[in-house]
Amino acid sequence: MAHIVAVTLGTRGDVVPFVALGQALREAGHRATIATHGSLRALVEPAGLGFAALPVEFGADPRTLTSARFARALAGRWLDVGRAVATASADADLLLLGAMGWLGYHVAQARGVPSMGAFLQPLEPTRAFPPALLTTRSLGGWGNLTAARALRLLGQAPFARQTAALRRELGLPRLGPAATFRRMDAERWPVLHGFSPAVVPAPADWPAYRPMTGYWWPPVGGELSPRLQRFLDDGEPPVFVGFGSLAAPGLDRVVDEALARLGRRAVIQGGAAGLATDRRDVLVVGDEPHTALFPRVRAVVHHAGAGTTAAALRAGVPAVCVPFAADQPFWAGRVAALGAGPPPLPGRGLTADRLAGAIESAGGYRAGAAAIARRLATEDGTGQALAEITRRLPVP
Repeated sequence: MAHIVAVTLGTRGDVVPFVALGQALREAGHRATIATHGSLRALVEPAGLGFAALPVEFGADPRTLTSARFARALAGRWLDVGRAVATASADADLLLLGAMGWLGYHVAQARGVPSMGAFLQPLEPTRAFPPALLTTRSLGGWGNLTAARALRLLGQAPFARQTAALRRELGLPRLGPAATFRRMDAERWPVLHGFSPAVVPAPADWPAYRPMTGYWWPPVGGELSPRLQRFLDDGEPPVFVGFGSLAAPGLDRVVDEALARLGRRAVIQGGAAGLATDRRDVLVVGDEPHTALFPRVRAVVHHAGAGTTAAALRAGVPAVCVPFAADQPFWAGRVAALGAGPPPLPGRGLTADRLAGAIESAGGYRAGAAAIARRLATEDGTGQALAEITRRLPVP
């Protein structure tokens, strides 16, 4: 039995796919531990997985999860995070590293055990498209590749000093960011991409050891709350509106006005945006399982986070994407390109008229949404990822 330690930071959507992998590893006879924020413990332990808390939280303001705010929040505790990863992986046989868990690469080197990436966004440089965290406008093949490489290096700058301190504590020689990436490439360091090639066509210049496995779906399950179940049973399928951990000034007002103009039944998830209304045909809910809810709605309005985008595509319902930052514009663009929803509505400058119009037009994208759902139903991303992971475990 091997012990696999997965390291991931971010939001709920950055943890749930790793829980799916952890459960698959456990069913295969291995032991899995997920190292992440202490506030997300409840996602991990009920699944029967080991949990290790990392000493960093991003607070109630989701704006800390974007660009420079994210880097500053995380960089301030980076050395402590590295120490916690080292402690959690004391007896690990392999480290599985999310996009913001790459500090574990240095820990694995010190421990003398293998590591591999497990990314939920297309972060590896490619000529096929521009960096997902930078722009959705192609810069040309050479420009896309160069920009992604530059962004990758620039992203290490806030962490370089504390990474160097961690390497000293681990007894490792100095290795700067550029040298680290050169070493990874020379080692053919594997990266699993937890999304579907049906959604993001696999770039021809990505090597075979960095495959797209398909999505890592959580096990089907989770019951809707009784009040939501009653609401769904009592009328026509509603529109769902939710923005997860994202908040923006005035977003609640725009949503309320748009739904009032439509006059349709709706379910809105309060979330960090504080969505609320006193209209009788709208139900305000907290966390509800997307796997059970989305197939029962007429359209999903969301911020195009990777996890919510995947859940809506899997459900086969049209999506109205309102992206704000980070990888959200990328996923919103993919939804539109697949014909699974109307063109994205950028969060900045969003109006009630535009939102209402997009929701009204969503029905015209039902065939495209159903088509991609049928393709996703044929994939076993978790199974493929499990095979890739176990293939790289040390031989007993």
